[in-house]
Amino acid sequence: MTKKIFSIVVLVSLLLTSSAFAAGKVTGGSMHETPEWFKESFLDMSEDIEEAKGNNKHVMLFIDLDGCPYCTRMLKESFFAQNETSDFAKAHFDVINLNVKGSREIAWSEEETFTEQELAVKLKVQYSPTVLFLDEEKNVVVRVNGYRSATNFKTILEYVQGKHYKNMKLTDFIEKQKDNSLYTLKDNKIFKNITNLSNINTPLAVIFEDGSCTQCDYFHDNQLKNKDVLNEFSKYTIVRLGANSDTPIIDTNGEKTTPKKWANKINLDYRPGILLYNEGELVSTVDALLYNFHFKELLRYVSGKHYEKYNGYLTYLRIRQKELLNKGVNIDISDK
Repeated sequence: MTKKIFSIVVLVSLLLTSSAFAAGKVTGGSMHETPEWFKESFLDMSEDIEEAKGNNKHVMLFIDLDGCPYCTRMLKESFFAQNETSDFAKAHFDVINLNVKGSREIAWSEEETFTEQELAVKLKVQYSPTVLFLDEEKNVVVRVNGYRSATNFKTILEYVQGKHYKNMKLTDFIEKQKDNSLYTLKDNKIFKNITNLSNINTPLAVIFEDGSCTQCDYFHDNQLKNKDVLNEFSKYTIVRLGANSDTPIIDTNGEKTTPKKWANKINLDYRPGILLYNEGELVSTVDALLYNFHFKELLRYVSGKHYEKYNGYLTYLRIRQKELLNKGVNIDISDK
């Protein structure tokens, strides 16, 4: 009788545990299609580049991932929408869509053939979307990691179309073109007024903003009010710098510089661009839009030194997401 009662108790406990930790769900992903005007390529890259050259165009590779909310947003705003950005892209680029996990074969050269997934590895694709612009020699002249607003993306298109990559950096071109009246820097109590960044003992986040920032309002009004993001940020010393500022500072290497010189030196063309350090080491650079779940997990990846265990953030994220789902945690990868 005692054994039978014990067995029933164990069974009930297991059922309760199973119920309490029912697998979580991932929401916020979005399926998408590409515009009809994207090039129907036979995926012979040398042939595509030669054809583009004959039409005075560049080849643009739009590399996406199924369910990627950033891909959906960028396609909607910069390619499907009827605006100056999509019109400029149609006129000056042959856009070829590839999938980071796709299986179609691509003739990269006479000697090399890859699947889409293999080519993504070769081209070191780490974001979805990733947009690569190729010159006549098949060199990647500009890499866009992740989402860009239509306004910001058009500036990049103009840089490539005008072949300005031959004589100036993208950051220099953007500096000349950008409109600094789009955003006014906002203060936040979590920002520390520190000018010497060489002796910080905690994980460190250095945030670069300027008046041209199209994503800074979202960063302040959404992410910096999200409890999960703030919980991870609490482990950091956070310093916000005006990317156009000439105020003297000492960077993380102990060198005298200014925020403007520093941002230009590291070619940081996205705002808000964020450098994440731990123990004086630059572990990750946020140079694309990340929604709350991906952003807070990146903060955790750096502060928790998970980079010492995992081969990159994406590897960590895949395992971490599975871990949370197995615990019954629901994950929203959207912008909410």
